[in-house]
Amino acid sequence: MSRSFEEYSDQELQNVIDNHRKQGKTGEDAYLAALDELSRRKGKGLDFQKSFSLIRNAAADGRFLSYKELADESGVEWSKVRYAMNPHLFALLNYSHGKGWPLLSAIVVNKKHVDSGQMEPSTIKGFVEAARELGYTVTDEEAFVKEQQNRVFEWAKGNGTPSPQD
Repeated sequence: MSRSFEEYSDQELQNVIDNHRKQGKTGEDAYLAALDELSRRKGKGLDFQKSFSLIRNAAADGRFLSYKELADESGVEWSKVRYAMNPHLFALLNYSHGKGWPLLSAIVVNKKHVDSGQMEPSTIKGFVEAARELGYTVTDEEAFVKEQQNRVFEWAKGNGTPSPQD
């Protein structure tokens, strides 16, 4: 009888994730479930499911959202999860990549840029580094971000996926 991922240590979960990446099996249920569980543990209250739903709904409405909105959706204070946000969003990137979707966190930006979708240089750098880690080739970083943002909006308008559990 196999154990549930809730029974795995953090290191065991990371091993499952790493092994699936090495084998190119990032679309498998075990990979996605391990990402979800590790994100839940490391997210300091940030909820993977709630973040996914908020991003999907904002994208369907054609709007960008702020990091603080993600924190609020999970019912946690932004100041307490600020440093957990990047790993949380990286888990969402991994998850969306594993499902063959666009990089969903592309529409999450600083509060002052929710109207334009512009990312700060440091945010672009982190987003692009994460994309490269997933195997994306990026030559023009700003164009890549805009392309992913547009893909997220198009995906949400034409995709009926209700939750990450599907």
